[in-house]
Amino acid sequence: LYHTDQFEEGSNQFRYDVKVNPLDVEEIVWDIACQLRLKEQNPNFEVRKMALPQGKTDRRRIMGTVYSLFRGDGATEQDLATVGHAGSVSDEFYSLFYLGLYSESIGDNSKAANYMRAAANSEYAKGRGAADYMTSCAKVHCKLRHW
Repeated sequence: LYHTDQFEEGSNQFRYDVKVNPLDVEEIVWDIACQLRLKEQNPNFEVRKMALPQGKTDRRRIMGTVYSLFRGDGATEQDLATVGHAGSVSDEFYSLFYLGLYSESIGDNSKAANYMRAAANSEYAKGRGAADYMTSCAKVHCKLRHW
């Protein structure tokens, strides 16, 4: 739904998914991205960022940094880039992918296009991660946005 610019429906879907699995960082992040896009369309829209249950974190360093960036809890774009480049090829892919999503959700489409293209063309996306659903999301994202 996000990729077809159905941000309200997307947010509702991600919020429902988090009710089923409250520890799913990706669903929380996608909901925030949808809400930020809704805010871009309507400046009066109130963004309501979901959070992990108190005391819970994502065990994956890359996703903890993604979560913190999208929630505005202290991580910066540079932090996410650093964690991605210091980790595995999959960490690099995920950092590029989520930097692209974040950039798009805050209205920086030029930066978003660069990050998302880099994710879609990364070693992980073209190699052992080619069957990973998220690498397909990066490729579809680029295709739909004509990037």
